[in-house]
Amino acid sequence: MKYLFFTAAVLGIIPATVFMICDRKFIRWGVLGLILPLGIFNATAINFFSRETYRGTSRGLEVSLIYIVAAALLLAFFILRGQRKYFPDWGSKIYALYVLLSIPSALNAPDLQVYTFELWKMAMIHLVFMAVYYYLEFYDGDIDIIFYGVAIFVAWNFVLIVHGYLVGVYRVSGTFSHPNSMAMYMEIAGLLFFSRAFNHPEGRKTLIYIAGFIMASFAIARSYSRGAIFCYPIGGVITLLCSMWGGRSPHKARCLIFLVPLAVIGIILLTPKIIERFEKAPTSSGNTRKQLALAAMNMINDKKWFGVGLNNWSILVSPPYHYTEHRDLSTFGNDENTIVETIYRDDFQGGIVETIYLLVGAECGIPCLLMLLCWFGYYWISSFRLLKLLRRTEYFYLPAGTFGALTTVFMQSALEWVLKQSVNFIWLVTVFAIISFLNKHYQDLIDLEEKKRGGSGPADGEAAAAADTPTAPPHRPLW
Repeated sequence: MKYLFFTAAVLGIIPATVFMICDRKFIRWGVLGLILPLGIFNATAINFFSRETYRGTSRGLEVSLIYIVAAALLLAFFILRGQRKYFPDWGSKIYALYVLLSIPSALNAPDLQVYTFELWKMAMIHLVFMAVYYYLEFYDGDIDIIFYGVAIFVAWNFVLIVHGYLVGVYRVSGTFSHPNSMAMYMEIAGLLFFSRAFNHPEGRKTLIYIAGFIMASFAIARSYSRGAIFCYPIGGVITLLCSMWGGRSPHKARCLIFLVPLAVIGIILLTPKIIERFEKAPTSSGNTRKQLALAAMNMINDKKWFGVGLNNWSILVSPPYHYTEHRDLSTFGNDENTIVETIYRDDFQGGIVETIYLLVGAECGIPCLLMLLCWFGYYWISSFRLLKLLRRTEYFYLPAGTFGALTTVFMQSALEWVLKQSVNFIWLVTVFAIISFLNKHYQDLIDLEEKKRGGSGPADGEAAAAADTPTAPPHRPLW
């Protein structure tokens, strides 16, 4: 049945494109098709040549409903606008180089089929990036539909979390495959909601984003992901400091008065469980992370310039490969009668190293890892620079939120590899597309803001800060 639905979906690309061309409101609603299916990703995706028992970052040639919607949107944009740029900004070009540097790892990959799975996913992810980017250009920066879609998704996930809590589930995962995956998604969503509610007063609509921030934060706390629990407050403080630098207002004071007591109550209620999570975490978990990190270093030090093979990690940590021979002996027990057991057997299957950076370095080599860092760094630095450029505009909440969110995610990626999972990867490039749009069109947004004000001075009545208003920068991209 899934194959029948998939065939129908593919055949529907052309009719969907025709609808979008004839009535452009369908383009706006189509963007929800890039967000809402994330909640049922496995149910709306098919893995061709599937290898479901494989413990890698991709288990088949993945074709998701999200990719099909992205293809329909791009086809509509290409027909309506004649756009042919497949790499519209420097960030996407860096991503292309990152993908290209992953390709030579095929020379060392013991299994080319699973190598192809991940390469295909990386190409599909770029479709989503282009669809979001060109949508923002087509609709003159309409961010709202993205926020509405994410708010619906976060609320849906929250309902499942509450249900899990009521039935006694310890670590909930909501609509996600793993609690850590949910935590990473909610980190970005929560900080974007917080930044918008705090920096962009919209009357009663602000309550939607406050509720989204609370639900996302609760999801992170109930995931008991130690990486997220450590990194999320850091991102929150960064977003708050950026927001305060953007200017003070009565609205921000009211938000703080409302949110601080809620935060205190939440911390009091959840602290015992969080402490328990850190204190009672099995020592085997920490040891496994260390052993897998050593395996990654063994692969990197194996003098394979292009790595051991994209998505081939799970094969190479099993016999007959030698990268995990340091795990030959494992000790159990805490007295003089310690039992020593050999765990490096023919049926041994190790997990994935818990950091995306060592994973990429091991699978694809140091040059590819450096390009990944450049790709991340481009958008992180762009968010930081946009803080100043959009400081006195209503769009300031976007760089304030993305700068804190990306800081959080990149830190957590040093502790967990879940950013490689499709749901988080899609969400990340959606944020990257927003930054790319701001990066290219910030001057247009500034001009639009000045036109709205009609020369009446800064927004929110901050006349006292008028002297600090920066001169409009030249009309050019940041990079």
